[in-house]
Amino acid sequence: MKITIIAAFLGAGLLFTGALSAQDSPTQPGKKAEAAKEAPKDQPNPAPAGPTNPAKPEEPKITMDSKEIRTKTSYGFGYRNGRNFTNQTGRFGLQMEDIDREQFLKGLFDALELKDSKIDQEKINEALNQLSLVIREREKQIAAENKVTGEKFLAENKKREGIITSKSGLQYEILKKGEGEVYPAPPPGQRPTKQFMTIYRGTLIDGTEFDSSKGKPAPMSLNVIAGYREALTQMPVGSKWKLFIPAELAYKENRRSANLGPNSTLIFELELAELKDLPKPPSRPLARPTPSGRSVSPPVRVPGRPGAKAVSPPVRVPVNPGTGKSPAPSTGKPRARAVSPPVRIPTAPAKQPDPPKPPVPVKPGKALPKPK
Repeated sequence: MKITIIAAFLGAGLLFTGALSAQDSPTQPGKKAEAAKEAPKDQPNPAPAGPTNPAKPEEPKITMDSKEIRTKTSYGFGYRNGRNFTNQTGRFGLQMEDIDREQFLKGLFDALELKDSKIDQEKINEALNQLSLVIREREKQIAAENKVTGEKFLAENKKREGIITSKSGLQYEILKKGEGEVYPAPPPGQRPTKQFMTIYRGTLIDGTEFDSSKGKPAPMSLNVIAGYREALTQMPVGSKWKLFIPAELAYKENRRSANLGPNSTLIFELELAELKDLPKPPSRPLARPTPSGRSVSPPVRVPGRPGAKAVSPPVRVPVNPGTGKSPAPSTGKPRARAVSPPVRIPTAPAKQPDPPKPPVPVKPGKALPKPK
């Protein structure tokens, strides 16, 4: 659990305040009873004391000398950064022998002091690519060794009394029989409705621990390795099994951490404490109707066109001016297209017919022109 310096000071302040409030009690209950007995009966009872203002907590004070502060915080900064670095690079197979400590610290402090890198970045990248090739070849060798070691271990373990081997190759030993329910598989096509409250501890063949619930029930789904999932779906509640999972039912040739290498055979002590219902997902509110002509989201249906499909994101469909209807079907000419975010696309006004020309007066004695 990460604790900041400010949080530590606040915690110390709260503890100090609690100590003061415990010491400020004026009298003990026994002494109050004796005082009540000694008071004369004919005297009126004293008025209850009015409320008093609680004492303000004192400001946190520096209790360490500067040397101790510098020593412990410096180690804390280094440790936390080191763990983060290991968690990020360990799953790729980086090992301590791949790092020159002197150069590592030199690069770290050059960066902390905002200095320029002593080595060109292109050369660093080239060296990193070479290191990845070295790690790849080493991982192949580790995977081959772990596979041989795991198969030999499982072959001998299978002969022990009390070991049960399933069709998949999972080996397990029943340490405690449970009398509770067994996981009810949902119908095909439906999501699981249960989650597993489990207490577990995972180790390698040599006893190295790589995972644990720290002795407390932890929620778990079926999104786990195949061997673990097989046991969860068969154990009655209250059972405790010891699993021996071959690499094919675990992480196969994938490395998961600095300790959990490729083709590792895993051992789990697994206890199923409870089957709990998964919380139901929140229901979605129904879409409210919106006035015609307004853009909405989620997807909307284009008005005025039977069988029109819903579209998203929200769009506005242009209409012919003055008609309120959608445009006529395409005649080969380019049409105005809806865009998003919603905008109204200007269209050319409808062409008005030319006004009729006034008749030309005819002079007397002349015939009217013949229409052509």
